[in-house]
Amino acid sequence: MRAWPLPLIVGGAAVFVGAAFSWVPSFWWDEAATVSAANRPLGALLELHAQRDAVHGLHNLLLHWWFSLAGISEFTARIPGAVALGVGAAAITATGHKLGGPRVAVASGVLFAITPRVTWAATEARSYAFAIAGAALLTLLLVKALTAGHTRWWVAYALLAAVSTVLFVYSATVVLAHAVTVLLLSRDRVRFAVAAVAGAALSAPFMVLASTQIQQVSWIPPLDATVVRTILVDQWFPQAPWAAALCAVIVVAGGVVAVRMGVTPGERMLLAVALPGFAVPMTVLLAGSLVSRNLYLDRYLSFTVPAMVLLVGWALARVATRWWTLLVVFVALAVAVSPAYIAQRQPFGKAGGMDYSAVADRLIEVSEAGDCVAFEPTISWAPTSPRAVMDARPDSVVGLDDVGLGRSAAERTQLWSSDAAPSESAVRAAARCTVLWVIADRERDTPWKLWHPNNVWWRFEPYRFTDTETFHELAEAGFEITDRDAVHRLQLIRLQLGQTQ
Repeated sequence: MRAWPLPLIVGGAAVFVGAAFSWVPSFWWDEAATVSAANRPLGALLELHAQRDAVHGLHNLLLHWWFSLAGISEFTARIPGAVALGVGAAAITATGHKLGGPRVAVASGVLFAITPRVTWAATEARSYAFAIAGAALLTLLLVKALTAGHTRWWVAYALLAAVSTVLFVYSATVVLAHAVTVLLLSRDRVRFAVAAVAGAALSAPFMVLASTQIQQVSWIPPLDATVVRTILVDQWFPQAPWAAALCAVIVVAGGVVAVRMGVTPGERMLLAVALPGFAVPMTVLLAGSLVSRNLYLDRYLSFTVPAMVLLVGWALARVATRWWTLLVVFVALAVAVSPAYIAQRQPFGKAGGMDYSAVADRLIEVSEAGDCVAFEPTISWAPTSPRAVMDARPDSVVGLDDVGLGRSAAERTQLWSSDAAPSESAVRAAARCTVLWVIADRERDTPWKLWHPNNVWWRFEPYRFTDTETFHELAEAGFEITDRDAVHRLQLIRLQLGQTQ
């Protein structure tokens, strides 16, 4: 096999692996925030990110244009991320080939494609997939610049460093990691410094804006003892601890072989790129979290995956010296990551088992044009009301009269629309509706809680719709419950105006 098609082959395979069944999991509120922001006029989108969530602004702008062409669905919201990850897989394969040869290239690229954090990012309509791809491309550009020495590679590096930072602000730490790499290699320090400063200067206005919105991450819990497992497993291998253990064994074994047999100059450069590539961002964010507010979450370090797989891929190539042994290890890794992959692609596979998409599909199925819709304003386990269903899937309320709307997200310059007071919703419903669908929390008699990957508990408190102010106001207005449809976390309740009204 010729060397040059390898990045294309591995990149294409990564797109396929990432995109497969990515449309199955329901949207959840983070993705609803993405759709809410991207699905509004350009001016309103820019106004929103000038005030909040600037860190996702460029990603949402890209999706704004994409949605105008492809429409909004689970697949269209996620496929750009899968394609970006294919680019990242191609870049890391090319880097591995440049520094270690074809076996390192294949090992690194395949590991990238099946790493659970990558396959998770392919089902997440956020900027994480683009951050991963940006880090992989930035690493490739660094290697090209250091080995080829042409100024054009440093110019490209500076531009991509700025774009990567704007796509995901923590990606700026990749440049810090590369500074360590250049210091270790003693090559082109001046041109690297110029490129790094240029990239920082280009992204400086964005960094200033993002710093004014630091309260956006004030909800992150402080670091505690769980951070050890988070670093060792969840950061790169969520729901796949055996894959994490196997990769650790591979790295140790590869290191032993390298000590005994030595390394080539290319491998020395690979290690100088890979080790700082994940160690420096982790150290910076963890140190910052210890001295100030916590900025560390496992998914926030997604962009360190390229450096990690480059190291593991190199170690695997040192241990598996024949292609068939490489294949055996790939099979073992595929088995180890398969539970995570399958779990990620279940209908309720998102954090907390959210069911926004299932509720939207069910509402479309059971409602009729002219029916009314409203959302219970409060819910114990989410920071938003179930109205986020509509923000994630605006098609679910097409043809329905939204009598429960307070103000739209665009009008509020917020991520979420607001709900009208129950009394106001009831007055509107009585005047305009015969059939009203209310999306509310699911009935439960006893409380329970669920551990969320954000290191917080989601609390599902006892709930009865008939005990709510919403129901009492609607009952006073003459509405009666005629049907209930429990989905997973939420339910659809059909109410009809009584015949005496």
